[in-house]
Amino acid sequence: MAKRIKIHIDTPERKIHLPSVGKTTAITFIRFGLWGSNFAKDMEPETREWIRENKEVIIDAVKDVFKILQDFEPFTLVEVESEDTHILIDVI
Repeated sequence: MAKRIKIHIDTPERKIHLPSVGKTTAITFIRFGLWGSNFAKDMEPETREWIRENKEVIIDAVKDVFKILQDFEPFTLVEVESEDTHILIDVI
């Protein structure tokens, strides 16, 4: 059963392998990111307002995704490769 998310970012300059995080921690980070969007100087005011108005909808959608992912075996959710960068997000 997939319950955690693990992120790897490999570039020529560095390799970042973040510790796996569970549902509660991931949702806390998302809440923090949504709150932090209030302070982004280069964000369109309409976008900032949309995020503010839909914050709970976004959080509920993320919770639903985690609920669905629990039924799956571990898998790679996202893999992006360019000439010199590799990003991998695994659900474990």
